[in-house]
Amino acid sequence: MNYERLDLTMNPQEEVRCRHKFRSVIKETRSQTHFSKHECEALLLIHYKLTRNRPLDRKYFRRVMYTLLNFNNEILIENIFSVFDRHNKLVITMESWLVGMSVLLRGNLEEKISFCFKVYDLMGEGSIKKEYMFRLLKHTFRGNLLGEDPEELVKDMIDMVMNKMDLDRDGVLSFEDYKQSVKKNNDLLEILGYCLPSRPAVYAFMSTFTPNVSTMHGKLLPSRSRLKIKDF
Repeated sequence: MNYERLDLTMNPQEEVRCRHKFRSVIKETRSQTHFSKHECEALLLIHYKLTRNRPLDRKYFRRVMYTLLNFNNEILIENIFSVFDRHNKLVITMESWLVGMSVLLRGNLEEKISFCFKVYDLMGEGSIKKEYMFRLLKHTFRGNLLGEDPEELVKDMIDMVMNKMDLDRDGVLSFEDYKQSVKKNNDLLEILGYCLPSRPAVYAFMSTFTPNVSTMHGKLLPSRSRLKIKDF
């Protein structure tokens, strides 16, 4: 995906008017985030600049996430959009933008567990079946150098995931299975694909609107890399 540069310029007068309009949104939404008033204001300005000429719908959201936070897995970006769009507006509102970005940029482990599971739960059923895992992981082993059948490697990976995380052995990965497994081993958080931005991407984006780049909420996860079959 090669997207052109996003235009986030704004004249001072327009910015002052926007900051005044944002007061009610910040008052209603800030308590649901880990942002300061100033940071909420800055993020809403970014949202406003992004949506001056078009709504932040699914297609545009893919471009924005790619450009701002280096996301490039289209399946997962589609699901991230759905998690952001909590009220099924089919666009990302200012309120949804603040709450969603709070999890991506400053979320604690509990919030990230809930967020990632919702992204992986393709059908919104409250559990993740093997066929959904296959869809999420099928690109992982594409072009492997050892000549193995990619589909067989994915199936092996799924078996390993289920052996490690299906704690009640019912053949599906429930939220409780996932939550308890991740709490025991944080590296399992993104086992089914990257749905959180990398630490460098978070720092790079946050440095554009706040001096508190290093003020991350909760414990930083120790690893950014997805586990491989050999890690089990």
